[in-house]
Amino acid sequence: MTTLESMVDRDLQSLIDSVLANHDCRDDRKLWQTLGELGLADLTQSEDRGGSGACWPEAAALARALARRGCRLEVSESDLVAGWLLERAGAPPRQALRVVLFDDEHTTVPTASGLVERVAVVGHDGEEYHVSDVPVTDIGGDREGDLHRDEDRRDRHLITRETFELARTRRSLVRAIQISATLETIAELAIEYAQTREQFGRPIGKQQAVQRMIAIIAGESALARAATDAAVLAVSDDATPATQVAAMVAVARSCCGHAVDPVIRNAHQVIGAIGTTREHPLHVFTSAALALRDRDRSTREWDAAVLDLTIQAQPLSDLDLTPVRTK
Repeated sequence: MTTLESMVDRDLQSLIDSVLANHDCRDDRKLWQTLGELGLADLTQSEDRGGSGACWPEAAALARALARRGCRLEVSESDLVAGWLLERAGAPPRQALRVVLFDDEHTTVPTASGLVERVAVVGHDGEEYHVSDVPVTDIGGDREGDLHRDEDRRDRHLITRETFELARTRRSLVRAIQISATLETIAELAIEYAQTREQFGRPIGKQQAVQRMIAIIAGESALARAATDAAVLAVSDDATPATQVAAMVAVARSCCGHAVDPVIRNAHQVIGAIGTTREHPLHVFTSAALALRDRDRSTREWDAAVLDLTIQAQPLSDLDLTPVRTK
């Protein structure tokens, strides 16, 4: 059985781990510089554009590693979405940390690291779809809900509608990877605490109530990871139809969205008040999971997308909605 981990070169995984092992999350600028020097900044871009020519599994490994260490550097969105869009559009190569902004989102540019230099602005006028590589300084909110864009300084590059839709899907999948990786770290923190924190002479992990909470955390994070890995495997295969990729990404985002609340709630119950202090890293990852979940669409919207895609795949009369009866 092919797994996502088996598709990633061990030397590359070791390189990613060694780079991030020495990374101080308070110095993202140095990390970005290091990633650029090692060819990890534009991991999936073609070599003639200064990239490394890698594929989704390798990029997912980097995205997961960054999220698991609480790093919010927008490397994955810059590479897998913005860089991919500009390459497809034939825009001139220029290495920079980017985020993607769709014209219909009506929001200011979300940058977590503060190092974003440029924005890939995606939009459409009637039947014409386009992407522009814009300096981040050219985009700002004049008032809440508005965008100010300097139209005279943007060069538009035409893209197809399929590329436009796939860009949304790719960005949503990047979020799923980040969420599932963050939930895994939360699960590990809760398990480690339950095994080492003693109460009444024994680890709290021996208590049945704590074991139940740990089981919920582990189960929800495992489901989110499985759904996300399935979507990554699907998008890694060029033969997979775009509609199927979109469906699997919607499932992954739905699973990740539903997992966030029980994982965070139970982890904070297991670890207690110390999880909200500087002495423990739990709050760093729980706040990151909540922030990531709220991007793109709400969990309810992803649930609706899953339902719509399921209905579109086959007539309603063919759907087996009969509840399973147990003896």
